Amino acid sequence: MIKIPERLIYSLSAVFSLSLAIFFKKKALLSEILPFELLVQFMVISAITLTLNLFLIQSKHVKKIKKITQSQWLFLFFAGTFLLTAYLLTTFGLEFTTSINYSFITRSNLIFTTILAYFFLKEKMYLEKSLLIIGFFVGIYLVTTKGKIIIPQIGDLLILTGAFFFASFSVTQKKISVHLPPEIISWGVTTIGAILAILIGIILNVSLLPGTGFIFVFLSGLTEALIILFMNKTIRVANVTYYAMMTMLIPIINGILGFVFLNELLTAIQIIGGSILIICGILVQKLKSENHSLA
Repeated sequence: MIKIPERLIYSLSAVFSLSLAIFFKKKALLSEILPFELLVQFMVISAITLTLNLFLIQSKHVKKIKKITQSQWLFLFFAGTFLLTAYLLTTFGLEFTTSINYSFITRSNLIFTTILAYFFLKEKMYLEKSLLIIGFFVGIYLVTTKGKIIIPQIGDLLILTGAFFFASFSVTQKKISVHLPPEIISWGVTTIGAILAILIGIILNVSLLPGTGFIFVFLSGLTEALIILFMNKTIRVANVTYYAMMTMLIPIINGILGFVFLNELLTAIQIIGGSILIICGILVQKLKSENHSLA
């Protein structure tokens, strides 16, 4: 009987959840909710979801909260801050650039994650990994841009900075993944991010109450909670570069969802890009049995 690696199950669960979250956010924005209102509301829903999961479903971990050290709380605070900062920068950046630029530039998270993991987590860099990163970016470029040349926009720098904070968020969580279970890390990080989001929302006079399209806001928050939970489960058994590489498969699922539910057409060049991404995703798994493992 073939045993499916845990890291593959967890990472694919996170990738699928992230694809659904993007889909639900699109639907919410189409209902005319303001982007920042959506951000604050789905973060609060994510925090509530992970709190219920920890205290009601995974209650065996609750007693470990008392054992969290001051330095671990500090890491949780930084991770929550990095997450919120990334969301803020990418949300505002999208207002000043095109969706094509946004889709491609956010994937630079892989580059930042690889660099940060090399310096702070001592993850190795070698030829096979470098070639896979190049392969992923070729596929991402073809899928997100349809082969068109990207014209730099003012918001691109904000999105690029946001991608850096997403990478920092991942690496910071990895630093404490050997000390705390994924359920506690996910709960702590998301709750801290949600509290900070509420404070900013109050300062900016952003509506915190649900309005139009709330069903999609709720589903966005629910799937975001699943993303962070499965992400932490993944990086507990694999390194953050592996997780970042697996997230490069998201455009494939988004393309399928967009084609089925939003009547978005797929071009031949996007299909070629998607094929490259699938091949790279398979090669990432095969590297596990070789000398230079990504796990």
